[in-house]
Amino acid sequence: MKVLLTGATGYIGSAVTDHLVAAGHQVVALTRGAEPQPGRGWHAQVVGDTADPASLAGTVTPEIEAVIHLAPPSGDVDVDIAVIEALAAPLRGTRRPFVYTSGVWVLGATGDAQEVGEETPTDPIDIVGYRPQIERRVLAEVAEGVRAVVVRPGIVYGRGGGIPAILVDRARRQGTPEYYGVEGVHWPTVHVDDLAELFVAAVERAEPGTVWHGVGESAVPVRDLARAAGRAAGVLAAPQVVPVEQAAEVFGPLFAEALALDQSVSGAAARTALGWQPGRPGAVAELTTGSYRPVEVFGAPEGPETDTAVAAIRRVVAEVEQAQQNELVDRFLSVFRRQDPVWTTGHGKRLSGFEEIETFTRKVLPGAMAESTAVYDVERVLFLKPDVAAVNVRQQPVRHDGTRITDRPEGRPFYILVKEDGTWRVGAAQNTVVAD
Repeated sequence: MKVLLTGATGYIGSAVTDHLVAAGHQVVALTRGAEPQPGRGWHAQVVGDTADPASLAGTVTPEIEAVIHLAPPSGDVDVDIAVIEALAAPLRGTRRPFVYTSGVWVLGATGDAQEVGEETPTDPIDIVGYRPQIERRVLAEVAEGVRAVVVRPGIVYGRGGGIPAILVDRARRQGTPEYYGVEGVHWPTVHVDDLAELFVAAVERAEPGTVWHGVGESAVPVRDLARAAGRAAGVLAAPQVVPVEQAAEVFGPLFAEALALDQSVSGAAARTALGWQPGRPGAVAELTTGSYRPVEVFGAPEGPETDTAVAAIRRVVAEVEQAQQNELVDRFLSVFRRQDPVWTTGHGKRLSGFEEIETFTRKVLPGAMAESTAVYDVERVLFLKPDVAAVNVRQQPVRHDGTRITDRPEGRPFYILVKEDGTWRVGAAQNTVVAD
């Protein structure tokens, strides 16, 4: 299909563009200006501004087979209704899809209800107060022969962006991870690339008049997100809860209320009916070891293949961390290749071969984390060959609550990872303690 996409230059729009193109569709991007934007993957650009409904006249031409409206609302209900009219009217009588982007904040606080579904009545917080009215206006286009659909994303993360990036920035600026409202706040979340795949599914096969929750994880504790954001910012401290009134001084009262909103929202309907399969790392994992903590990469070209390899390498190091923290011997051993691995420990003990490493690990790992543990962050990756990588890791000693032990030195593990049968494993490792 040839798909007109508003908000195409934005955070979500960039991901939706990538996945539409990967699915074989052509993206016609609605942009405010006609200046070319190379590298976007668009088939074409048309000029228009969703803050000015009159500028949208003629943008939905007869060759446009679908519209995905991702651009944010203007804040004026009459303007936003006029935008819907301008974009949807040319589709009337064609049964072509019109997909509108709303959000789970229209549901308000879900209280004790767990994983509420699309049938739940709306109770919007002030920042999205009139958006249910826009949803109804969109869905009314079904009677006019438009395959109108509404998608409500959760808190979007991934690619280093979205609201979680605010938590990272605040942790870096304040020196303490923070979250908002009261203890026990939860956010429904979705990875931006999983969400993009939901938009593709909706434009291809969602039934007219349907509403879909774009939610990968139904209720992530925001305290856990804040701790992970601190990790991404290099701040190993206990998260602090900030009252809404205090947060309002930074973000304004409307956004502060949204950040403090406690929700549990289900995305199961899209999985069942549309075959949507969100499978990217969860929000906490993405903040801890993913796109929010940049890695220096050498010896490989920029591109998705290198990104995939780096992500896999980070997962290996995360496995080391998890196995160490939880004293999981077999899980720790699973990161080593079986053929002639070598490991020099932080105390200078050299272990040669898998059997020596196994014997040593089964002896020393159980009970080793009784008083403290460590976190591991990949800092540099040098690809010696496409399937061989040298990896610099920062190892920081922490208490079991995740706070930094300041009177204990860091480590600098160095790994040689080898990719065999599609899986990266440690071929050689050396743990080095940082000297004062």
